[in-house]
Amino acid sequence: VPAMDRKVKGITIMEVLVVMAIIAILASASIFGLRNLVQRERLYSAMTQVANDLKEVQFRSMSSNMIWGVRFCANESQYKIFAVDPATVGDRCPRDANPSCTRDATTQRLVQLPPGVSIERSYYVLFDRRGYPRNQGCGEGFGRITLRNSYGTRAVIVDSVGRVRHE
Repeated sequence: VPAMDRKVKGITIMEVLVVMAIIAILASASIFGLRNLVQRERLYSAMTQVANDLKEVQFRSMSSNMIWGVRFCANESQYKIFAVDPATVGDRCPRDANPSCTRDATTQRLVQLPPGVSIERSYYVLFDRRGYPRNQGCGEGFGRITLRNSYGTRAVIVDSVGRVRHE
């Protein structure tokens, strides 16, 4: 009796499982990469937003009769831009009345950072009429604003003569 030689065309369940496993591995790798890309872009966006707002506040201080400043509060996802009328403080150091990052009488704008981005440590800066940074006691207000999220950290630096840069 001749041997029956039946060839069945098709795919086996094992082949389907192997293909599904490969697809699952590739999908998880791309989702992880996409998540990192989104977090990196949010951090970069926050860094440029902070640098631009600091430059805007500095310009407003030099071009108006108000003293403008920014208050960054540690572990918060927002910061406060405020203005102080120098006529109301006399010879004293003009300062933000409220040490938190909430709305008060001097607040001009509360700025929300992108989702997941927060400020690493508190920082306070006023810009005088010449654009120089001052701290809360009217000493030199140069410093570093560090932003963080799950991707990492980025910094915006204000130097002693008022240059704003990021790294």
